Amino acid sequence: MSNERLEMTIKLQVTEAQALAVQAMLQCWNSLASMGSSRYVSFYVDGDGNFKPKATWEYSKPVAELTSEMREAAHAFVKTTRDENPGSQSDHAFDFDPIAWKLREASNG
Repeated sequence: MSNERLEMTIKLQVTEAQALAVQAMLQCWNSLASMGSSRYVSFYVDGDGNFKPKATWEYSKPVAELTSEMREAAHAFVKTTRDENPGSQSDHAFDFDPIAWKLREASNG
């Protein structure tokens, strides 16, 4: 595992309003990154509405397979609303650090 950058292309089928909301989220990511600020940023997914993006992605070079263990580690790393409020609607947050740790473990054998 290295910190070498690669290009990731994501395609979404969304409405104009949804496209602008995703753009606002990405602009927030860019702003926080430029300030060196670490924060969770969420996006409300209206699953019973018309937000059904059918996301696809590709990379500029091969990457490791995202395993269920990596996905669960990245998700479990942060508290969700349900953890703090049993019975409430769950929010989901993900952090890449646990995935980086798993990749480092795998490369060190």
